[in-house]
Amino acid sequence: MSIEELREEIAQLDRDIMDLVGRRISVAKRIGVWKNENGRPIRDPDVEDVVVQRYVESGDGHGISARTSTEVARALIREAVDVQASLPRKSPSKNILIIGGLGKMGQWLERFLSDDGHNVHILDVDGPDLEVAVLDMDVIIISTPISSVKQILKQLDSLDTDALIFDVSSLKSPFSSLLKDMAQRLSVCSVHPMFGPSVPSLYDRNILFCDCGDTDSVLRAMELFDGHGANMVRTTLDNHDRRMAYVLGMGHAVNVAFMTALADSGMDYGNLKESGSTTFRKMMEGVEEVSQENPHLYYEIQNLNDNARITWSRFMEAVDKVMDASLDGSPHKFVEIMEKGRSYLDHSR
Repeated sequence: MSIEELREEIAQLDRDIMDLVGRRISVAKRIGVWKNENGRPIRDPDVEDVVVQRYVESGDGHGISARTSTEVARALIREAVDVQASLPRKSPSKNILIIGGLGKMGQWLERFLSDDGHNVHILDVDGPDLEVAVLDMDVIIISTPISSVKQILKQLDSLDTDALIFDVSSLKSPFSSLLKDMAQRLSVCSVHPMFGPSVPSLYDRNILFCDCGDTDSVLRAMELFDGHGANMVRTTLDNHDRRMAYVLGMGHAVNVAFMTALADSGMDYGNLKESGSTTFRKMMEGVEEVSQENPHLYYEIQNLNDNARITWSRFMEAVDKVMDASLDGSPHKFVEIMEKGRSYLDHSR
């Protein structure tokens, strides 16, 4: 048999595999419909573990490593649950106003909430009178740049409304005091979807819900996102920005700093990529993604967090510590740093 014939056989097997994957997703979608109709959660970790084990055992019989079998199983599970999580879950219809709904995140919220059967209205920040727009609304969502949220909250605070009010900003420091004050009189909380508007579903995505002093409002906000497989995390306003100083601020800073060092190195990026190790390639996946993000938003995330200076100090201290240890004549300090980091990560799992 010629090499061309062998390659065609491989190509046909690939087509057969994708056909089976498509059929699997079709069945998974029908399971998702059943879950919706019977009020069952999207995710079932026990079932997922059974599927992974089934792939590992089957793969072993074909000489496929457990790692590869697990990766294939997890990829198919994610694809299937993404489809299930994107299915509309009809709930009692609410009138929802999204202020700033013409932005990318606002558009995502509009699609998501409309698909769940809600009546969604969009108000541009430069649009009609806010007092008229909030009439008969059950929920008011602020999806604007961080710098605009405080002024909008002040306007809402002056109005007579029973609606649930929450923002979806990446930071809360610039208006946290106002939120706490408003929560004494109005139904107010604060939400932070830890993903961008390009996600296909909420499956395994994190959403933070910040209690501003009114627990009932947090529960009402969580109901809007319930049933789609998201990881819904409750926290406080103050703890939110402390976390974000590391999760967003430091995470972005590391990528931007690495990108800057490469850009200033005089080395051709193409040459670096073709010589890149596994670690370098993984690092660059994050760096390339960050390089395409909105620099004004990233600046606000760095600049407006009250915890930023503390985080930056710790980051720079860590860089100096690693640099000194790596240039030391003995490996003791460097080994100690890596072992401390490994222990921290292991205990957090």
